Amino acid sequence: MHAPIQQDADKRASQQLQGSISVKKSGGAQRIAHIDDDPDIRDTARRILVANGYAVDSYQTMNDFMVALQDSDNPPDLAILDVMVETMDAGLEAYVEVRKRFPELHMIFMTSLGEEIRPYFNGISDEWILIVEKPVEPVSFLAIIRSRLDS
Repeated sequence: MHAPIQQDADKRASQQLQGSISVKKSGGAQRIAHIDDDPDIRDTARRILVANGYAVDSYQTMNDFMVALQDSDNPPDLAILDVMVETMDAGLEAYVEVRKRFPELHMIFMTSLGEEIRPYFNGISDEWILIVEKPVEPVSFLAIIRSRLDS
């Protein structure tokens, strides 16, 4: 029952945002890294993003993402970090490390905790921290992604 509802939502999001995806100056699709330990969340986000023209690299653990990023000369355009993947604050720790090496990399947090996690960001960054609450609504999710990539 759940899958057809999500497929309908994916289809609506794709139809509503047709042609609205910006591409890299080099002409390729913008690449998004998504880190989440929940396979359903990873799959849903991937389907929404791919249906709207983004290339997606999915990771189950923050360590997998950090290793891939460390071995890459071509970081993604945006990273979607789960705050509580592997440990309570793995996402926060990764944010600090990624910010040091790739200060231009756009990042957002996706969490089921919503705004409750905002106090944990005090002192971590002067940048405006963007938090997306799970489960995501496709149209809002895509608008947030587009906004962050365009900034």
